[in-house]
Amino acid sequence: MAAAADKRQALEIAADCLASRVRYLDRVLGRIYDGALRGHGVTGAQLGMLVAVALAGPTTATWVGQRLELEKSTVSRNLARLRAAGLVSDDGGLQVTPRGAALIRAAHPAWRRAQREARVALGAQPLRLLSALDPTKPRREQRNKEKTP
Repeated sequence: MAAAADKRQALEIAADCLASRVRYLDRVLGRIYDGALRGHGVTGAQLGMLVAVALAGPTTATWVGQRLELEKSTVSRNLARLRAAGLVSDDGGLQVTPRGAALIRAAHPAWRRAQREARVALGAQPLRLLSALDPTKPRREQRNKEKTP
């Protein structure tokens, strides 16, 4: 009897766990974007971080981590790679170098192709749900927006 209950609980978690589904979606989308950007020498996560720094202007690693909701070690590791590639600099605050700005411009068409492929892979309904999330706004602003009638 306990084995049947254990199996039911395991099946429920396997079928309904939102966190597992999001991690799966992250892997699927990561393969799409990383594949599209491979020729530019960055991953989708690294391009996202480079774009966040570009939009912030001179900033700090702490701000980037908070804004992108990343662990300190993830920020450190990716910023080290971006620095080593000459894409960001710490001179006068964390900022994108001319080489980094050029990479954003050069990678943009590949990113757009990945966007199209990801939209097809997701389909309309999941795409609407994901589009409701706005990573350019802090979570607090998103929560307030959700509460507004």
